[in-house]
Amino acid sequence: MNEEKEQELQQAEQQYQSDKAEAIKAIKKFTDDNEDGSDDSTKITLKTILGGDILQSKFVLRQVGFCIFVVVLLLFYTGNRYASQQEILLIDSLKTELQEQRYNVLTINGELLNLSRQSKIEDALRSYGDSLISTPGAPLFGIKDQEEE
Repeated sequence: MNEEKEQELQQAEQQYQSDKAEAIKAIKKFTDDNEDGSDDSTKITLKTILGGDILQSKFVLRQVGFCIFVVVLLLFYTGNRYASQQEILLIDSLKTELQEQRYNVLTINGELLNLSRQSKIEDALRSYGDSLISTPGAPLFGIKDQEEE
């Protein structure tokens, strides 16, 4: 029974090693300079990744065009966002200016209404001295009630 378990463990270890080798071959296929994906003695290590050797692989070199396209899209996005923020700021400033102008119009209308009252006009004409206009003291005609008739 122990022999069967040992055989199962050996088979599992062999399967693990073969899966590991296939995974390394697949990674090397994407990062290897050889087009056919043949296995050579180079290994993918942290040193090769951090050293920049992976940037010279065919896979990365094939993606340079896409990376440039993404950078151009990012530039357009940033420029568009900046332009839209500038327009929003301009709209806000125009709204506040419009509100101020409305308040000014209301103030001027109130002053004009005050100056156009009959008493103010009479006072202004009297100050010039050449006007004969005055407020009548008696009504222009008499209105009779039915009881008075």
